[in-house]
Amino acid sequence: MTKYHESVMVKEVLESLHISNRLHLNKSSQIIDCTLGTGGHTEAIVKTGVKVLGIEADPKMLEIAKERLSGTNAKLVLGNFSDLERIAINNDFKQVDGILFDLGVSNLHLKEDDRGFSFSNSEQILDMRLNPEMQGVKASDLLNALDQTQLTHLFEKVLSHNESKRIASRIVTLRPIYKVGELIEVLKDIPHKEKLNPATLPMLALRIAVNSELDNLDLSIPKAIGLLKKGGKLLIITFHSGEEKIVQKYMNARVKIRGLSFAKIRIPSYEEINKNIRSRSAKLYVYTKN
Repeated sequence: MTKYHESVMVKEVLESLHISNRLHLNKSSQIIDCTLGTGGHTEAIVKTGVKVLGIEADPKMLEIAKERLSGTNAKLVLGNFSDLERIAINNDFKQVDGILFDLGVSNLHLKEDDRGFSFSNSEQILDMRLNPEMQGVKASDLLNALDQTQLTHLFEKVLSHNESKRIASRIVTLRPIYKVGELIEVLKDIPHKEKLNPATLPMLALRIAVNSELDNLDLSIPKAIGLLKKGGKLLIITFHSGEEKIVQKYMNARVKIRGLSFAKIRIPSYEEINKNIRSRSAKLYVYTKN
């Protein structure tokens, strides 16, 4: 397995947290990294002297991060950010200076994992659970158990209604489906965006459903607001429209009622995109606690 995932927009995260001109002067300042992964963002933050609580749902990624961040001022825990408030309070991160969400999965999941996150290995079982010990339902379970209407709703998280309905109908007709290659075979004649593998978006929708990604994000943002100090920063890196739709709820005129003011959206530099193609779809949303 490749040693570490390459985190996106690290420079922009540090700048948006104002670490360069404020937090590094205060050793008691606290940041929560809700999506630790292999520790890329946390590593950059702790180098400034700031304390970090890193939360990671995937035990495999957590072990890599623990090795990477050994001896640093970071406290790393296994958990899901849907449980953010309890985890933060239990670890004495009660009123913090910044909270970061870097959504989605890592390059390691897509390239080198064996849980069926990517269409690159047709023999892998469609599992997609971040923590198989804590989660019961696999992607293949959803494909084989849900009816056509339920499957349509599942795929509508990232596809149009007509596209989703067509895919759902095809799955119901041709299942059972257990392996990545079997799903690819079902999807091969489905119209799709040029230069995009026809399995890309359906597999994204499956991963979102298996791990309740959008529901967990919607639950977690209000919890994050409650944990921030006045003037604290909430940073959310999105990669697709489903995530953006949830995050953008906090950009409208009523956002102050929820305790935030919207600052800006940042995108990766051309240099970063050329170095890491995955970053091309990333958007960094920056908010400040009122």
